[in-house]
Amino acid sequence: MDRTEVIDAVALALSVLAVVAQATAVVVAATALLGLVWTPARGVLREVADGLGPGLLWGAWGVAALATAGSLFFSEYAKFVPCGLCWYQRIAMYPLVVILFLAAVRRDYAAAARFGLPLVALGAAVSIWHNYVERNPEAETGLCSIGGTTSCATRWIEELGYITIPVLSLSAFALIAALLLGARAVARTRPGD
Repeated sequence: MDRTEVIDAVALALSVLAVVAQATAVVVAATALLGLVWTPARGVLREVADGLGPGLLWGAWGVAALATAGSLFFSEYAKFVPCGLCWYQRIAMYPLVVILFLAAVRRDYAAAARFGLPLVALGAAVSIWHNYVERNPEAETGLCSIGGTTSCATRWIEELGYITIPVLSLSAFALIAALLLGARAVARTRPGD
């Protein structure tokens, strides 16, 4: 395989994983919303979260680690220059690898949610804005010139008709959020675990 084929293969593989992440996050969010009006849906979420237990933390760590590796692959191997908004997403994602690893090792569900969710919210907000700028380049601001010379509207990849690097990022943040909210639910039912 030449360099371009490797980049294309990795982009496609990450895009397929992003679709799985999106579907999972949508199912969790829909069930949570349903739980607001239908008590059995809340019970299903609690049972699933309780059954997964430490798997929630290891899963969140795995998503953060894969997202970090993916961003490094795109910048270091593919030589895609990150824009300013990419850097802000990295600032939110990279610490999650350490925070979630330590929380998973310690089985500290509460700390994972307490320290992870603010970073996830920040990163997801930047990802949402980045997706908007990609589709509406006229919305690009001075933030886009921080950290590099690349326009935030640059689409380095476009897989499956809509997956770009900011979509990959948002997908990872959404799945990490779903897993950490599950971890928070576990922390409430098993505070000493």
